[in-house]
Amino acid sequence: MKRKPIVGMSLKTYINKIDESLAIPTKMIEKFKNTKDIDLFLLPSIGTLYPVAKVLEKTNIGYGAQNIGPELKGPFTGELSLESVIDLGGKYVELGHAERKRIFKEDYELINKKIILTLDHSLIPIICIGESDRSMDIRKELEKQITSLLKDVDLTKLENVIFAYEPEWAIGKEKSADAKYVHHAFKIIREILEKYYGKDVSKKIRIIYGGSVSKENAKDLA
Repeated sequence: MKRKPIVGMSLKTYINKIDESLAIPTKMIEKFKNTKDIDLFLLPSIGTLYPVAKVLEKTNIGYGAQNIGPELKGPFTGELSLESVIDLGGKYVELGHAERKRIFKEDYELINKKIILTLDHSLIPIICIGESDRSMDIRKELEKQITSLLKDVDLTKLENVIFAYEPEWAIGKEKSADAKYVHHAFKIIREILEKYYGKDVSKKIRIIYGGSVSKENAKDLA
């Protein structure tokens, strides 16, 4: 089964001024306006999501949030509501990034709740997974993460999940994980998915790599 390739970018909080934030989606439209065989997405910082959404709406480039609160609405001061993402026409939500876990102490239970919320409202969760140290047992670590993050997820919605394999030791570094290592990790992820959720799900779920990607190494890591 052929999966549609997907390529995207999170701006974290590096680009936060509205004028600057519009440059990237504008260039993406110019370059990829006729692209149909690849899904594209952009995840701007929370303060620029609205203006970026206005630029990208009605284009072939998807957009969304880098994080959401655990419920559609409620007493969650400082969080971004999924309801706002939906209202802005967002399609994607990045969840479980290593920085959210390390800095904001998000655990698997909380991230799992956000994943279920996102799927229940027909948006696409981009679920970040990856070992913190290269010396770890990668299969054991990824199996623990995947089964914890997908706990109680509706199996009929699993094919809409995207996994972003982002080994923590490669995030924000000069060098990414090498292509051979990444492809080996992808294989392990699919084997874990097949073991717990079946071959059909394993074949349909898309996996992307994140962690010090550049124009020089992007092709090898695809």
